[in-house]
Amino acid sequence: MRRASIFLLAVAALVHVGMLVGWRWPRQLTPYFFDATVLSGGRGLDFYAIYQAGYNARHGIDIYEGDPAKAPVVVPYFTPYRYLPVVAYTLGAALSLFSPLTAYKIWVVVIELTLLGCVLLTWRITRDFDRFALLASMWLCFTPFYLELFMGQFSLVQGALIFGMLAAAPLLAGERSEAQSETGWGLWEPLWLTSILWKINTIVFAPVLLRLRRFRILTITAVVLSLTTIPYFLVFPAHARDFLVNNFGDSVTHYELGNLGFRQFVFELLAALGASPAAQRLAQLAVVVIAAGSALLITFYFLDGQLGIGTWELPPGKIARLLSLWLTAFFLVSPQIWEHHYVMLLPVLVIEYWRNPNWFVLFIWLWLALPTPFGFIGLQSVIAANHDLRAFPLEPAWQPLLQHASKALPTLALFAYLAWRGMTKGINRIERVV
Repeated sequence: MRRASIFLLAVAALVHVGMLVGWRWPRQLTPYFFDATVLSGGRGLDFYAIYQAGYNARHGIDIYEGDPAKAPVVVPYFTPYRYLPVVAYTLGAALSLFSPLTAYKIWVVVIELTLLGCVLLTWRITRDFDRFALLASMWLCFTPFYLELFMGQFSLVQGALIFGMLAAAPLLAGERSEAQSETGWGLWEPLWLTSILWKINTIVFAPVLLRLRRFRILTITAVVLSLTTIPYFLVFPAHARDFLVNNFGDSVTHYELGNLGFRQFVFELLAALGASPAAQRLAQLAVVVIAAGSALLITFYFLDGQLGIGTWELPPGKIARLLSLWLTAFFLVSPQIWEHHYVMLLPVLVIEYWRNPNWFVLFIWLWLALPTPFGFIGLQSVIAANHDLRAFPLEPAWQPLLQHASKALPTLALFAYLAWRGMTKGINRIERVV
C-alpha cells in the first residue's frame, strides 16, 4: 500500500502546486470559478476589505464605512467589511502598514502555511502513512482553496481553528483520566473563543457546550464578545444594523449565482417552479427550523436517550460529531455561503474519515472538492459581460440549478449522515452499511 500512497500524495501535491500557479497566473483557472470570472482577474477583493478596515481603524474612521466620500479608499477595490471590530483593529491594522499589494501577498503566504500546518497536524494525529496520504490529499486537492487564495479570504484560518477543535475532541472526553479531560478543555476553549472573534459562525457550537455544561467558557465568550463589540458601536453607531443583518439577519429573496448555500438552492428551485413569495418565505423558514431543530434534538435527546442536559462525559467521537453536525447545520441555514466558504467543511470531512473510514465520506469530499459546473455549462460569457454578483434569472433554468446543487446537495447529504450517526439508535445500523 505504501507505494500507492506515495503516488497519491505526489499527485495531490502536483494538483496543489497547480492551484498555487493558477493564483499567480490566473488566466487558465479563472473561467472555472464564478467569483474569479466576475472579478475578471482582479484578485484580493475580500482581503482588501479587511485592509481598508484596518486603515480606517488606524485613522479613527468607522471600519464599516464604505462610502468613498466619507472615508479615503486606499485599495483598488473592496467589499464592505463585515467581521467583528477586533479583527480590523488587530490583523487589519497591522497589515495596513504595508502597501495593499504587499499585504495581500503576505496574506496569501499565511493562507498557504496554514494549510500546510493542517497537513502537519493530520500527520501528528494519524501516525500511519497510508491513512495520512489519503487525508493529506483531501487537504491538498480541495478546489475551493483556489478561491481562498484568489479572494484573499479568511475561511481557511477558521477551518484550521475548527480542525484543532475537532482533533482535540478525544481529550475533552477524558478517555484516560480527568486530568486529560481538563487539559483538553484548556486547549479547546481558547481555540473556540479565537474562532468566534475571527469569524463569528462557530458560535453555533454553543449548544454543544451547553450540553456539556461548560458554563464558564460560555460566560467568558459572552463577556469578551460584548466588551469588544458593544463599545465600538456606541462610538460608531451608523453601521450597527448593517453588521447585524450581514451576520445574523440576511434573507434569501433574489437570484444570486455566486451564493452556493442550501437556502439559495431552495430559492432557485422554487423560483423555477413558479412559487409565490409567501411560499418562498415559508420554505426558507422551514429550512432553518428543520436543520436547527434536528441538531438540537440530537444534541439534547438522542445522544443519551433522555430529554434534558446530560452529563458532560461523552465519547470523543460523539463530541466531534456534534461539533461537525452544528457546523454543517450552519451551512444549511446561512443565507450567504460562497464557494470559498466550503474550506471550513473540509476539517469535518477529514476528521470524520480519520475516525470512521468509509466510502460515503470520500464521496461527499469528492463532490465538494470538485469545481462547480460553472466552467462547463456556458455561463461564463453571460456573467463576464454582466459583472454582477447580484444577478438575475438565467435560462435555461437547469444551468443555475445545477450550479447551486453542486455544493448544496452534498452539504445536505453530509448533514444527514452526521445526524444519523449522531443518533444512538442509528449508529450500529449505519456502521454495517458504510
